[in-house]
Parts: sequence; structure tokens; C-alpha cells
Amino acid sequence: MAPQQSAEEMLQYNMIHAHNTFKFGYDVITSNLDNPPMDDLKNFLGYCEAWVDSIEGHHDAEEEVVFPFLNRKMDFSGEQEQHKFIHSTLESLSGTLRAAKADPSKFNAAELKQTFQNFREPLFQHLEEEVAHIAPENMRVFDTKELLDLNASLDKHAKSHGDPFLLVPFMRSHTPPELKDSWPPMPWVLRKVVIPYVLARRYSGYWKYAPYAMS
Repeated sequence: MAPQQSAEEMLQYNMIHAHNTFKFGYDVITSNLDNPPMDDLKNFLGYCEAWVDSIEGHHDAEEEVVFPFLNRKMDFSGEQEQHKFIHSTLESLSGTLRAAKADPSKFNAAELKQTFQNFREPLFQHLEEEVAHIAPENMRVFDTKELLDLNASLDKHAKSHGDPFLLVPFMRSHTPPELKDSWPPMPWVLRKVVIPYVLARRYSGYWKYAPYAMS
């Protein structure tokens, strides 16, 4: 089990692991584009769409919950500006993926890989800078109750937004084995039964590309 985080550590701890799921997914996608699975293209493109949707869902939570909170006593205008470029790129990628899913003749692995490669630096830079900005020592401008309320608001947002049949299985299948029982905290029945045998089944073909087991 992971050690208990202090209130000041919680946001960064959760953000690091969330961001890692996107980095793992990026590596899976770009490596598969070298030799794309043409006989299973629909599922592979669905996996790519799940990656896009997961980042967009994460950014929605930041813009609706995290940034308004942090901007009370800090300045996250730089991260908000970065989001604009990332969102426009994800929106373009989403259109490309949907078009190829509908008509496989529109799939161009080399062009798609180039798009992903061009996207890597701004995306990864944003993910790393954001984590550095919310270091525990920076979060001490807020009191413990404020930080616990933020964490509760994020949990509530996660449970009420996005497609759980996509976002939850993506997160779980991109969480390393050593974190499976501790991050994010959830009841045993969700980890071992509901997610692998209910939520993950709807798009089960997507998760064969994921780097880790579902539970």
C-alpha cells in the first residue's frame, strides 16, 4: 500500500499518477503506429480515442474544479493557456481518428505518427510543469480543510462526468501493478469485479493495447 499523503501532497500525488497514464498511452500509440494492426484497426483507433477522451476529461476537471481553486492564491494562467493548444490538438486528433474508424482508407499511419510526435513536447512539458507547480511546498498557502475539500470536489467531479466505460478502464489498464491496490482508492468490489467484468467489457477490444492488466 502507498503511504498516506498529507493534504499538501494529495493533489500532486494524484496528478503524477494521472499524468503517467497519459504518457504510457502515448508510448503505446506511437509504438503501434510503426507497424499498425490493420486487421484490428477499429479497436486500435478506439484505444487512441480513449487516450484522447481521458486527457480531455482530466483537463475538464482541472478547468472546472482545480484551476478556480488554485487561482484563489496562486497563478495558473500559464497552464490554462497551455490547455487551449492541447485541446485544439486533441480535437483535431479526435476528428482524424473518427474519420479513419468510419473509413479505414483514410487511415495514414505515417501522418498520424508525425502528428503525435509533434504533439509530444508541448503535451509532456505541460504535464511536467503542472506537477512541479503544485509541489507540496507551494500548496501550503491553503489550509488543510481547503485542500481536503478540493480533493472531495475532484472525486465528485470524476464520478459525475465522462463515460465510465471508457475513462475508468483506461485509467486502470494504465496503472502499474504496484499501485493497483492503492491508487486511486476504491472499494475492492470495484477494483476486482465491477471494472474488469462490467465496465471494461463494453470496449474490451480496446484494452488489449493497454500496458497493464485491468485489475
